Formats: sequence, structure tokens, C-alpha cells
Amino acid sequence: MAKTTFNATAAWTGKGPQIKVTARGHSLIVDQPEDAGGKDSGPTPLELQLGALGSCLSTLGFAFAGEFGVELNGIGVDVEGDLDPDGYMGTAEVPYGFQEIRFKIRIDSPSAKDKIDALVEHMKKICPIRNTLQGVPVKPAE
Repeated sequence: MAKTTFNATAAWTGKGPQIKVTARGHSLIVDQPEDAGGKDSGPTPLELQLGALGSCLSTLGFAFAGEFGVELNGIGVDVEGDLDPDGYMGTAEVPYGFQEIRFKIRIDSPSAKDKIDALVEHMKKICPIRNTLQGVPVKPAE
């Protein structure tokens, strides 16, 4: 299969820090909590990043469960990340982004543990979002 280019557009709505993200005709509002000047009408960009990781891992688990002989009753991923906003606020010499991201994959299945473990390892190995977070260049488009 050839390389595929994915696209998304983010544009200010004119309402405080609210941003409308659009991809393939779908859209969602990204906002900030009220205590950060927003209306809390959607997740923050940082929460979207964590959600992207969790949803990518979950999707892969669903997609490959059969291949690994795993019967799914349910699948989910809890994701959390540590960030010190003093970095991007310029008030401390700390990294601008997440310092660590952790996830826990939850699989509800009657299948054998070794099959579930093999599926989980495969999910972690091939997850495009996880692999991107581990160091892909991000640069302005020309």
C-alpha cells in the first residue's frame, strides 16, 4: 500500500480560545476550561492528544483481536500525561510538552491470557500515534 497523507484543519471560531477542527467532513470544538479563559465546550489540545493515543490503541485492539484469537467483550485505554505549563508560559526552564505519557489497556475477554498479551504487544508495536509520539519530526509545511 502506498503512503497516505492525512489532513485536518484547525481554525479559530472567534469565540475566546475556541478552535474548530475539521477532518473528512467531521468537526469538533477544541476549547479551554473556564479557569483558563475558555467556555469548556470541548477538550483541550492536550486532552485530544491523549485521546488520540487511547483511541488508536483501542481501534487496533478491535481490528486485530480476531487475528490473535481474542474474543472481545470490551476494550478501552486510560491515558494520562504529565505536563508543567510553566514551560510554555515561559516561567520555568522545563519541557514545553508532556514529560511523560502513560496508558493502561483494558481488555474484557474470556480468551486465554497469552492470546490477550500477544494482542496487547501487537497493539503497542504498531500504533501510529504511539510511534509518532516517540519522535517523528514535526515541521511547518512548505
